[in-house]
Amino acid sequence: MNNSGWNMYVFRNGKQSVSGSEMTSSLTQALLHWRSAPREQSEDSVLAALIAAGELECALLDSAGDERRTHSCDVASEITEALSLAFLTGKRDALATILQKTKQLQVAKHYELAVQEGFAYYALHPRKIAMMLDTLPLTNSVAVLGIRSIGVTLSAVTLSALRLLGIECRRITVRPTGHPYDRRLELTPKLRKWVEDAGDAGFLIVDEGPGISGSSFLAVAEALAACGVSDDCIQMIGSRDVDPGSLRAENAVERWPRFKFHVMQSAPLPPLEAGESLSGGTWRRHFRCDGNSIPASWAPLEAAKFLARDERSIFKFEGFGHYGQAASARAESLAAQGFSLPYLGHSCGFGQFGLVPGRTLSLDDLSAETLERMADYLSFRATEFASNIPQTPEIEKMLRWNWQVEFGEELGDAQSHLEAAQIVVCDGRMMPCKWLRADTGELLKLDACKHGNNHFFPGPCDIAWDVAGTIVEWELQGETRDYFIHQFETRSGFSVADRLAPYLLAYVTFRLGWSKMAALAMQGEFDESLLTRDYERYRATAMRLRQEPAIIDTEEKSATANSSLRNV
Repeated sequence: MNNSGWNMYVFRNGKQSVSGSEMTSSLTQALLHWRSAPREQSEDSVLAALIAAGELECALLDSAGDERRTHSCDVASEITEALSLAFLTGKRDALATILQKTKQLQVAKHYELAVQEGFAYYALHPRKIAMMLDTLPLTNSVAVLGIRSIGVTLSAVTLSALRLLGIECRRITVRPTGHPYDRRLELTPKLRKWVEDAGDAGFLIVDEGPGISGSSFLAVAEALAACGVSDDCIQMIGSRDVDPGSLRAENAVERWPRFKFHVMQSAPLPPLEAGESLSGGTWRRHFRCDGNSIPASWAPLEAAKFLARDERSIFKFEGFGHYGQAASARAESLAAQGFSLPYLGHSCGFGQFGLVPGRTLSLDDLSAETLERMADYLSFRATEFASNIPQTPEIEKMLRWNWQVEFGEELGDAQSHLEAAQIVVCDGRMMPCKWLRADTGELLKLDACKHGNNHFFPGPCDIAWDVAGTIVEWELQGETRDYFIHQFETRSGFSVADRLAPYLLAYVTFRLGWSKMAALAMQGEFDESLLTRDYERYRATAMRLRQEPAIIDTEEKSATANSSLRNV
């Protein structure tokens, strides 16, 4: 396998257009919920409000222009800082003032809102940054720079934590721009003055990551250095340790060591009832998997999981604030309909699922019953998890780009156009190993709440993505494939056959790229060979699908499949 895996397009943008009134309303509702929350739910509630405030502040800063908006930016910053202090101290005495300040905000009709990935996907609890500050070599005065988006909230928590330590500090947030592997930070007059006014302060740059390149951290640190700040006075705080030689930014191996880098605690902060960690693929020891189909894991990017101390349930990270609330609602709905493990609630960002004795499926479990159960499941999702967020054209760009990188040829419009008819929050993981055959006989879907709307593709997407995923992962061809399509269409009332071919290519090309990049990231680890196995399988499937004609369902074809596949 060559290094082109690093060029694969697997991380989606995730931005969406949100109305300003919706954002202020969400913040107000979160504040009111915090006001009425019982003590045991207080931290979750104030954290939800803090995340909403940080997102609103970030949106205002990114669109700031006239004097009115500048005033609202200042007010939003005050709200975020007040909530960060309340989050760290557990006190609600500033709540009335915060609520009053929200009424002063003047917002635009719409904002482009980015996902704060650490809060949504990677269990980055903002308390972690406060936990480490008293261990750092800090001066009596500190200037904090948060890198937007998530750096808005993290910088506010840093500011409050430093003040609680008796350290004088100030805060600003910045947004580097440019290619993801080559970010740059513009030295505006405002930023230069802010640096000058900091005097002899030490500088702290805070963000999640670094990501694959490390270029955002480097852009901010080097901008400070360009303003005359000594390298020794610049420290960076992130959420994961890295080997500078692995970063994709140009000359990162020389640039990165110029500045001190500190890593927040890597272990998540789970509920008190959590016991053994099941993260990083270790969950595979607790589910009976067929030896030839052990699922691969891109361990560092896998959602955090824990076995409960009594070993009767598991905790899986669903997200803090509104991110977790959305996933929790899906989990409750699936459990209520008998499609998934029992759902026992959500706290500290984690959903709790009751364990059911059984084994995960393999390709050998393919049967008419299995196909019908999957058709029932996707039919339910097609209706219950419908999304009002449009399908992103990024998916088509991903398909064309990854295909060009992998096969050296361009796809035509007909092969890469993804018609969007029924947009849903997809499952995204229809592999056999993501189904459990309970000892009592039921077929239950595992891991069903986050993958279709996480850091990777697809995001909100046509249900055809999951139909295609089922066909690819279960290696359905001919009559078996036709039977499954017919069962889904009959149960759901949605036709997918006439638009399915491009989704099959998009799904398999994404999984090809994901597996290839993950294998490179996991070099030398147990999962490298499993990820390479998956990459090779997806690549072979992509080449076969490229030659197949479009799938057109007819009554005659479906009837034939219905008759013959009953004995699958």
